[in-house]
Amino acid sequence: MLKQYRTCLHNRLIGKEAQQDIEGEWTQIKEAIIESANEVIQTQVTSNRNEWWDESCKLIMSQKNEPRKKYLQVKTRATREVYEAKRTEANRMCREKRESG
Repeated sequence: MLKQYRTCLHNRLIGKEAQQDIEGEWTQIKEAIIESANEVIQTQVTSNRNEWWDESCKLIMSQKNEPRKKYLQVKTRATREVYEAKRTEANRMCREKRESG
């Protein structure tokens, strides 16, 4: 694969015209590198490793983060208790989803 990449990059760089300014040269080199890499390596589609993570998890995490932000701004016993209750609820729900499937 490395040999194929080098050949592809070399062919792309050979065909380029010389530029008068350094920015133009750099742009051509950068484009050649990116195009060669995309052609030879290609991108792979990543699979979702956490099938259990869904919209309900996102929702409960955002509901947990609001009291967290409030607690970080105003550190009182009341804000900590609200945050800890939401955190416990969110962790329990996500743990149940993760363990069930």
